[in-house]
Amino acid sequence: MDSSTRPSRRRRRLLIGGLIATTSIGGIVAVPLTAGAQHSADTSPKTTLEERKVGQYGEVLANSAGRSLYVLSTESKAKLHCTSKACLVNWPPLLVAKNATITFGRGVKGKISHVARGSKWQVTYNGWPVYTFLGDSGPGQSNGEKIHAFGGTWYLVHAAARTNATTPVKTVSGGGGSTTTTTYAW
Repeated sequence: MDSSTRPSRRRRRLLIGGLIATTSIGGIVAVPLTAGAQHSADTSPKTTLEERKVGQYGEVLANSAGRSLYVLSTESKAKLHCTSKACLVNWPPLLVAKNATITFGRGVKGKISHVARGSKWQVTYNGWPVYTFLGDSGPGQSNGEKIHAFGGTWYLVHAAARTNATTPVKTVSGGGGSTTTTTYAW
């Protein structure tokens, strides 16, 4: 994505900071678990994960709507850290109805499973719970990559990863080097 279409860091910080303040000050807004996940939740009996080219990051995992999927570095299938209202609003989990069929498209090579989250399932990929990012306004965006928030660092998901260790995208494709992790004071 070129710099003209990517929101500035200041704008992202203000957007997310405002959302966190709105959801956390004095209980002004009550957000049920699924409300923040509306654009990533799929209540149909079938959800497809697909490979999608996302700028400099190469082929990443995307949901049925083409939105990039992310993992939180401190999480695992057995240990969810994104549980606060603020986290769930900014990083909606990819939720599916219980007993949904989760399929995968071309280029998706990892193990797809789930972890229970309330009355729904959260999709996992190679053991990592996956999320979308509120700062991505549409398909093919990567505005959440390398953001340090909510107890860890958020990474795009490498679609062709077959193991837990290779799932997070930590290098820029074709460049050979790693990108910079940015910590935001939200």
